Amino acid sequence: GVDFVLPFRFSEGTWSLGTRGPVTLRIGEVVNLVTARNITADLQGDYPWSEDNPLLLTNVSVDALGGKITMQQLRMPQHDPALLRVNNISSSELISAVNPKQFAMSGPVSGALPFWLDNEKWIIKDGWLTNPGPMTLRIDKDTADAIVNDNMVAGAAINWLRYMEISRSWTRINLDNLGELTMQATISGTSRVDGKSSTVHLNYTHDENVFTLWRSLRFGDNLQTWFEQHAALPNTSRSSTGKESEEQQ
Repeated sequence: GVDFVLPFRFSEGTWSLGTRGPVTLRIGEVVNLVTARNITADLQGDYPWSEDNPLLLTNVSVDALGGKITMQQLRMPQHDPALLRVNNISSSELISAVNPKQFAMSGPVSGALPFWLDNEKWIIKDGWLTNPGPMTLRIDKDTADAIVNDNMVAGAAINWLRYMEISRSWTRINLDNLGELTMQATISGTSRVDGKSSTVHLNYTHDENVFTLWRSLRFGDNLQTWFEQHAALPNTSRSSTGKESEEQQ
């Protein structure tokens, strides 16, 4: 279900896109690891772009994971982040797609992710996610039992999370140009184990390289390559190390 309209003019090395109205893309459904529906995007401006003749990506929207992801506008050259809005994404559908064995989760997630395509360090800076409704977290029994047997102190904490009803959560998200994702979460809820209930307040930090994660999900190689080619890397010694590692890969 693809509908694609491309009005353009090419002159003196410059593509003028959307000369009689924007370039429009509409896709009914894409079936992959995650099924996406009702995909829309509009594009208008010059390539290569300039301050006087910018390139504008607007009206980006997709229904996926039981909710909707939208972006109102991305302007190139970019001076401000494009805001990716996440509305009522199903955490259970997301977990099913990633398919971790250690835990399961259900309930809606919403938030906003300030997205940079042309920044010396960041892809997402100061994004956030929260739960607009009740959520549940369940730790796999074998995983929880293994932690309890290995470490008594950690096991006591894990016992609280074997089954937890989450009433409130707030997660801060940052993603840099080298693919390093950092999530800092504050979670409040009620643990229910063996017929007993306890109030739990959990502070949690998670670090992961999303490029490595995308490879493991089998659909990320092209996306990673695109990011590495288009996202500006920071001009620091850390950046040089990252470039060397990417070249070796």
